[in-house]
Parts: sequence; C-alpha cells; structure tokens
Amino acid sequence: MTNKPRIWLAITIVVVLLAGAGVFAFLALPMRADAAAEDATADLNSPTIESNVWSDEKTAKKLHELALGALDESMKKRAVELNGTEKRGDDVIAKLKWTWTNQDDDLWEYTSELPLHKKGLLWSAELTPEVLHPDLEDGRVLVSKRHPGERGAILGEGDEELMAEGTVIDVGIHPAKLEKAEDESGKDAQDTLATLKDELDIDLTALKERIDKAEPEHFVPVITLRESDYKNVKDAIHSLPGTVFNTHTQPLSRKKDFAGPTLGTAGAASAEEVEASDGKLTGGSIVGKSGLQKAFDEQLSGPGSEEIIITDADDGSAGGDPVLVHEFPEHDGEDITTTLNVGVQEAADKAAATGKKPTALVAIRPSDGHVIAVANQDPEGAAWDRALTGQYAPGSVFKVASGLALLESGVEAKTTLDCPKTTTVDGKSFKNAEDHVLGEVAFEDDFAESCNTAFVDAAKRVSGSDVANAASSLGMDDVDLGIGAKMASVPSDDDAVTHAAQMIGQGKVVSSPLAVAVMAASVAEGDTVSPLLVLPDGSEGGSENGSEDGSESDQMIDADAATTMQKLMRRAVTEGTASTLADVPGEPVHGKTGTAEYGDESPPRTHSWFAGYQGDVAVAVLVEDGGFGAEAAVPVAKKFFAALN
Repeated sequence: MTNKPRIWLAITIVVVLLAGAGVFAFLALPMRADAAAEDATADLNSPTIESNVWSDEKTAKKLHELALGALDESMKKRAVELNGTEKRGDDVIAKLKWTWTNQDDDLWEYTSELPLHKKGLLWSAELTPEVLHPDLEDGRVLVSKRHPGERGAILGEGDEELMAEGTVIDVGIHPAKLEKAEDESGKDAQDTLATLKDELDIDLTALKERIDKAEPEHFVPVITLRESDYKNVKDAIHSLPGTVFNTHTQPLSRKKDFAGPTLGTAGAASAEEVEASDGKLTGGSIVGKSGLQKAFDEQLSGPGSEEIIITDADDGSAGGDPVLVHEFPEHDGEDITTTLNVGVQEAADKAAATGKKPTALVAIRPSDGHVIAVANQDPEGAAWDRALTGQYAPGSVFKVASGLALLESGVEAKTTLDCPKTTTVDGKSFKNAEDHVLGEVAFEDDFAESCNTAFVDAAKRVSGSDVANAASSLGMDDVDLGIGAKMASVPSDDDAVTHAAQMIGQGKVVSSPLAVAVMAASVAEGDTVSPLLVLPDGSEGGSENGSEDGSESDQMIDADAATTMQKLMRRAVTEGTASTLADVPGEPVHGKTGTAEYGDESPPRTHSWFAGYQGDVAVAVLVEDGGFGAEAAVPVAKKFFAALN
C-alpha cells in the first residue's frame, strides 16, 4: 500500500471516531431536554445530588439536603418518576410524580414541575423548592410529625380486658422549687420529703440522691400512681412545696399486681429505643418494657397518625406557621387475646400473696392446655416471672415423671419397694427427709410418703432415657408461648449417681413451675398436654398446640400407667405428704409435694413445691427457699383451690 491510501485510511478512521463521539455526546450529554429531564429525575431518586445536569449544582445540593433531609430519615422510601415534558416558550417543563412510603408502608403521592433551560447546546435543570413540593418555599423544610396511636389491649378468656390504657399520675419533685418553697404552715423541704415517705412508702434515701444529682429545673420522678391510688393521697401530697404532677395514660392491668410480671409493663420509649427505631418511635411513643407487653409490642403498639408538615428550617431563615400538606392513615394497635381467666387469676394472685418467700403459681386447664393463671409474688419487692421462666431443681414433684417411668417399666402400685433410712450409689449417700423410714412397703406408699431411698434404689429398673421420655410424654419439653417461657431439662444421663439423683428431681434436672404444671395437667388428662398462653389469631409466635416446632411430643403416655399415677397422686393427698388438701371443697384433689435441695450450705437450703390438680384445673406452686413442700407450697395450693370453690 502506498502512503496516499494510508493517509486516506487514517483520515476516514478519524472522521468515523469523531462522528461516533458526536453521537455519544448527543445521547449521553444533556443536549436534549428529555435527556436532561431523565438525568435530573434519576438524581432526585438518589439520596444526594450528584449529577452535573443542574444549572447550579452547589445550590441544588444544599437545597436538597435542607428541604428533604429530615423527611428522608423518617420515611422508608422516596421514588420520583418522570411523566413527560412540556414546551413553554423557550423552556421545557418536566412533569414529576413523587411517591413517599412511610414506615407503615402507606403511600403519599404528589406532582411537581421541574424547569429545564437551554444554554448553548446543553440543557440544564433548575432545582427550586417548588420542585421538591409545590407548596415549599425558600428557607422551609418538609418534616414528619408522628402522634402515637391507641395501644392495643391484652384480653383474657371471654374477651375480658386484662390490660388497657388507663390514667396515671407521675408524682415528682422540682429541685429548685423544693429548695425555695415554704408554704403558709412553714413546711420546709424536709417536711415535704418526710410526708412523701409516709404517704407513698418510698425509699427516702434514694429519692434524696436523685434530687441531689438533678439539675435545678428538672423533673425528679418520685412514683407513678394509678388515678384511684392518687385520689387516696391527693389531699396529703398535692400542696406540698416542691411537688409537681403530670397526668397521662399508659397500659394498666385491671387490678394492681394482677398477673403482673406476665402481662408486663409499657412506658415511654427511651432515647436509646427512639434512636434504634429508624424513625418508628418518638419520645412520646409507648413501648413494651417487659412480659407480654414487650413480647407482643409490635402488635400492641399502633403506629398512630403521621403528618407531613412544611415548617421553618432550623436556621430560622424563613418565618411562617407550619403548613399541613399530608396526613397518613391512622393505625391503632391490635388487641391480643390470652388464655388467662380473670377469676382463676385473681385466686392465684391472692394465694401466691400468702407465701412468706418469693412464690410462683401456674394453673393450666388439662382439657385444652390453656394457661389460665400465672402468679408471681415477692414479699421483698417487685417480682419477676419465675413462674414461666425460672429454672429450679424440682425435687420430689418430679417423682411424678420418674414414677411414671417406673410404672411403664412394669412396677405396679402394689409392688414392694424398700424404703430404708439411707442408701448409697457408687459411694454417694442418699437419705429421706427427717430420716424417715418406711421399710418394705408398696410403691403407692413410697410415692405417697415421698420416699427418696425407694426411688433411688429403683433407678436400676429404668434408664436415664426412660425417665427423660416419661417427662417428655408429660409435656415437659420446650414450647414457644411467645413470651420466652422455659420448660424442663431432663438429660438422658445413665451415670449411676446422676441418674439416681434425677429419680428424686435432683442432679442435673431443672424445671420451671410452668413445666411442672404441664406435667400435672398431662396426668390429669391421661395424655400429653401442650400449654397455650396467647391464642393463635393474636400471636405471631408459637403454634396452636404451643410446641416449638408445631408438633406433638413423640412420646405417648401409657394409658394404664397414667391411670395408676392418678391414683397415686390421690393417695398422696388422702394418706401422704399432701394430706392438708384432703378436706378442700369440690372434686377430689390429686397432688405431689416436693422439697428440692440447692446451694452448697450444710444442711442445704430447700425450695418448696407442690404439683396437682382438681377437676379440670392443674396447678404448680413453688416457694423459693420455702423448706418442705408440705409446709410452704401446700398451704398456698390450698388457698388457691379454696378460692376456686
């Protein structure tokens, strides 16, 4: 090839490249109005202004951040759609459709116009406040304002209201006013505090510490009272110098301490909770703090109403009244329905309150597994939900499970089992309470009198798996009640000493009062009972039968063994350690006492247990550090059964 063809080839390639670059520039750069509109729309869909399509990029970025910044933080999504362009004189107007989605997935839509100007060969977009919203002006911003909705109620059987919004009064101290105040009677700060202590039974030392640490103008909380309780003390405290009062509503149980720890509490969201909520909460939001209120907070807490307001920017560059531009639909919370029965719960609370140590009581209806009462009482102060979540050695109440294993292995009620004073397994000594000795007696007597040594010696008749399977058939496996409840842990341990200890509810076996109540209910029903606390249509967690995986227990109760166990538990009441319950009115009471050792003291401390049933009500009672089951737990059970009858 000569030089001339080569030159022409090179020129041709350059021309083609230049032509291609021109086409690319025409397509990629805003040389057309619709291209500029598309670039601007895409930029408005992004969190920040980044495109060079804007006539004044720096001003556009500042306006965008100022006007939409707060709204972007509270909304879930922002979408901007280009709905065509329109020629107006020398300019072009892009039609924009804005769609905002809030945290509740509600939509807010509006349209605006975006001016496009041509300068030379290029088109640019002009971002003005009206582009972001037609009613927006310079120096003003769009913000979301939320108003809490009405919180859902917690209901019981028959849709009885167990917990709903009620009026409360926050009693507080204003430190500066307390320091200066002196009423006509000459009362000083010490008089005010002394009166509050006498009338409200508060910790005066702790209150003084809070006052000393507080800023002079801050509200120092003293106590929150139900409206009825406040009326009882109003005359004595309302006019005290330095006191301040705040009335508001919050979820309250139907009576003070009614199923307290289980229903739980709800209160104003903390600063940490607001920050972690991604815009869902404000300082005025009520959130669940414990119990069912916390476990089902999402259902109970209605998002309420939400308004979009145009208001002045923080820098005060504009002045004017707030303008309401949109209201999202209002959402109140949903009720949840529990299986708790008002009458049974009141009986349980009253009975548990008679315990001289921390006491828990769980009642279950064997025929349907409904948890009809959960009581937690602590003489020293606020109780926690030990009834549903506590883990304790069950002691001799577990002989219902190990006894069932023995019955299923071939032991009968009349089978003779020796009950010596002590017995030894691989060097480990076991004894009976108070050195009790029965001698060669029938198994039904060993059970009724709760003979430890008979059960320890009988351990060789069953394996660890046999005992674990019996406990499983009695419903003691883990369940999901939607509230973090715990059941029992019964290891399949065949180590001789551990296995012997587990025969009498010691060793590695632990249980909650809930699991013990389910055990008693399963005996009463003659079939595995699965507990239920929150009805399925009001619960996001848990299954209809309450089991964690939605299935029934793999273990089945032998019908003959179940019938014999029912008779054994009746004998424990008529002739055994639970004889205090023999004269309870109503249907026959069946039961089993338990004394569970714990700790390293010598002699060891003991928890007091009772498990039993009457008719279609099964119950477990635990008295922490209560001593013998017959001395502490049985009297509580008797109060409970008597109240029901």
